[in-house]
Formats: sequence, C-alpha cells, structure tokens
Amino acid sequence: MDKKLAAILGLIAVASGLVVIFRVIVDTEIAIGFVTVSFGVLAVIWTTMAIGALSKGSSLRKHTTNFLYCLLFILLFSIWHTISKLLRWRETVNEMLLYPGYVFITMAFLIFVVTAYQILTMSKEFGFELQAQDIRKVIEQKKARRKRKSIRD
Repeated sequence: MDKKLAAILGLIAVASGLVVIFRVIVDTEIAIGFVTVSFGVLAVIWTTMAIGALSKGSSLRKHTTNFLYCLLFILLFSIWHTISKLLRWRETVNEMLLYPGYVFITMAFLIFVVTAYQILTMSKEFGFELQAQDIRKVIEQKKARRKRKSIRD
C-alpha cells in the first residue's frame, strides 16, 4: 500500500511540476526543453545507480553503461537545444552554434548502433536465434492446423 501511495504522490508531484512549468514559461518549446532536461537528469541518475548495482565485467553492466552514454549525449542535445532557444541563436547569432547539438544527437545514435550490434552478436553467440526459429516453426504449424481445421468445419 505504501508503494502505491508513494507512486500516486509522485505522479501528482510530477503533474503539478509540469503545470507550473507550462504556466510560468510562456514559450512552449522552452517549457518542453526544461521538462526534457529534468527527465533526462533523472534518467542519468537512475542509470548511474543501476550501473553501481550491477556486477563488474557483466555484459548487462556494459550495455547499461552504453545506455548511460547515450542518455548523456541526448541530455547534452536537450540542454544545447533549450539554451539555443532561450538565447535565440537562430535569430541573433550565427546558426553554426546549433551544430554541436547535432553532434550530440549523432553520437547518441552511433552508440545505440554499436550497442545494438553488440546485443545482436551476443544473441547469436548464445543461440537465441535458433530458439526463435524453432518458436516460429511451432507457431506456423499451429496456424496451419487451425486453418485445416477451419476448412473441415
């Protein structure tokens, strides 16, 4: 019961915070930027805590660390984008100041690609692909049986 109450209070706090942000900050894009940065910081904190709880040298810890790097680059992109909107870089300064944000988001996607490839390699190593093929065969056989049964009926 305590966890449910804490979850409800947490949701109320988040909703209240969102309402305040959107009422105080008139520009919607800047308000969304602050919300995004807030959730990004929370995600980084929780991911860092998760890494500390995982066994050193484990593949899960390695993937979680890569996830943290992605989060950090996405957070940097969000911060950079919000600052650029606040300081009106597009209108007042050279648009070249927007490019670091593109570098941040590109780095995040590159790390996602590397991590996805590592997971694919690991799944092949542990034979999950063969099990998935076996499951597909069983599903196809069941579909064929049902189809034959429905034709007979």
